[in-house]
Amino acid sequence: MRRVVAVLVAVLLVGVWAVGRGSSAPVYGPQQTIVIAADISSVVSLDPQVSFEFTTPDHLCYSNLVEFARGDLTHPRPSVATSWDVSKDGRVYTFHLRRGIKFASGNVLTADDVVYSFQRVVNIPKDPAAWLITQMGIDEKNVGEVVKAPDPQTVVISLPKPFSPGAFLSIMANTVAGIVDSKTVKAHVQNNDWGTNWLNDHSAGSGPYQLARWERLVTIELVANPNYNIGPAPAIKRIIWPNIMENTVQRNMLTRGDADIATGLSASQLAALRREPRFYVAQIPDLGMEYVGMDVKNVPAFAKPEVRRAVKYALDYDGIVRDLLAGNGLPLQGIIPKGLFGYDASLPFKHDPARAKQLLSEGGFGNGFTVEMLAPNGTAAGGISAGDLASKIKNDLAAAGITVNVRQLASDELYKTYRAQKSQMVLANWYVDYPDPDDFAKPFGDYTQKSLAWRLQYYNDPLAKLVQQASGLQNTPERASLYKKINEMAMQDGPFAIMYQPMISYAVSKRIQHLVFDAVNGIDFFSLTKQ
Repeated sequence: MRRVVAVLVAVLLVGVWAVGRGSSAPVYGPQQTIVIAADISSVVSLDPQVSFEFTTPDHLCYSNLVEFARGDLTHPRPSVATSWDVSKDGRVYTFHLRRGIKFASGNVLTADDVVYSFQRVVNIPKDPAAWLITQMGIDEKNVGEVVKAPDPQTVVISLPKPFSPGAFLSIMANTVAGIVDSKTVKAHVQNNDWGTNWLNDHSAGSGPYQLARWERLVTIELVANPNYNIGPAPAIKRIIWPNIMENTVQRNMLTRGDADIATGLSASQLAALRREPRFYVAQIPDLGMEYVGMDVKNVPAFAKPEVRRAVKYALDYDGIVRDLLAGNGLPLQGIIPKGLFGYDASLPFKHDPARAKQLLSEGGFGNGFTVEMLAPNGTAAGGISAGDLASKIKNDLAAAGITVNVRQLASDELYKTYRAQKSQMVLANWYVDYPDPDDFAKPFGDYTQKSLAWRLQYYNDPLAKLVQQASGLQNTPERASLYKKINEMAMQDGPFAIMYQPMISYAVSKRIQHLVFDAVNGIDFFSLTKQ
């Protein structure tokens, strides 16, 4: 790691950045270059139809039919598609494409590239991101009939089954629906792999940037796409993410001037930087939450709604947010996080051990009970120790008469047990896949999806029906009313004690101005400037 930092320092001192090899390569000065110290070790592919990690920057290399403006994740806006029509039954979408868009290769983007991109995602074997498309009923057998290009500027998507219109457009803005240059990718197909081996560490998109280099576990570098013509090009021409997993090293890079932004600093490090005149801290709520899940079949006590509510009254929410997170989280008790349509700001549960004990008695467990809680070995949402949070929960519940035996496991082992419906209690988190309330309401409320509610064997048919009803609506007052009911039912009856919503925190050099970002798109490099 020290070798990587030393190399970055040396290059920054030179003050120029050359792209590629040879004298004709563009040269970018320090004002055109951003270095972001981040942990990028989770990146396994830069293929837009395959990547499924929060740290992957491939959305900067690809354009989509629609997109979200930074900071507004409620209404998609045109991008490659200038407009679209929707059939009365909400199952046929006709997209009208912008003319003359060019890929980085110089090839012109047409409807055939969109069709090919859909074909890739449902045909690539063991694609972790494919479920975002296949949940709509699109698969390798029917994709040729579902997604068609009647002419070079028109794409028609005829969904095989009803699907949430809000969720559909959100997914169209996701990287999984990023449009690849079909001519370039087809030229690199090997053994029917749909070009994914080549796209792992190359790019073939029409976004504002293209991949210059990815050295696994070391660095990712993007440079300006000279053929980008969807809009004005960003002032930042080169973005570098060195893989810096230790937050102490991230801070040192920032304070030395070797990095412009650090993404993984602790609450105490952020507090210290706030007092330094050369830096500022930018924060927004992340689209996720940390929760305690209670299995209603494996633990007889949790079959009682009174006991589930007792757990919720036993938790010291303010202490968790104030003392453990130190400002890196917001109170949240509903199932939809702040920033999405359907968010409920109400906090019906306060730390009240006496009320918790009363509810335990009403549920038939006045003498308390013992339960095992699974917790991960690493960090919880907000960057705090999962072990510290588990200890806090254990102590809070003990004060109400519930004995919690904490069992810490590696995350993969924990989720294997949880997904097999074999847990009793679990400390876990959930983050956004696509920015629509459906992405939270379904896992937390609709057991038929075989996601979170199903894992805890919580089979609430009225709640599931409300979730399904809301899923089929646009963001209207009617949909908002349904999500209010869904939140209330989930909070009062559900098996999830949701504790907080973490913050996304960036430590930033004051050389960086006009920093805008959100929990889905990350930083808006179109608005960003550097002095």
